[in-house]
Amino acid sequence: MAIYPNPPLDQINPADIADRAGTAEAFGVDEVTIKRWVHLGLVEALPIPGGPHLYHLPTVALAERHTWQNGADRPARGGRRPGWRPGQAAA
Repeated sequence: MAIYPNPPLDQINPADIADRAGTAEAFGVDEVTIKRWVHLGLVEALPIPGGPHLYHLPTVALAERHTWQNGADRPARGGRRPGWRPGQAAA
């Protein structure tokens, strides 16, 4: 179970869903970072059998905030690219 679980599927707005590439782009990180957050148990893909890995963006935002608060300014910790600071546009 993820630290930041997804809401039930019937409560998710389709506009708040993205694939791994779209999620990474939305948060200004590499796709590997999204995989790392899943591996660390921060988030999980939506349970859609046989489809691509889709992520609920507001839930991923909680995980991104968690990593930022825990020193994620270093890529090795699963955070944004070096030099990024809150309030800056994604690289």
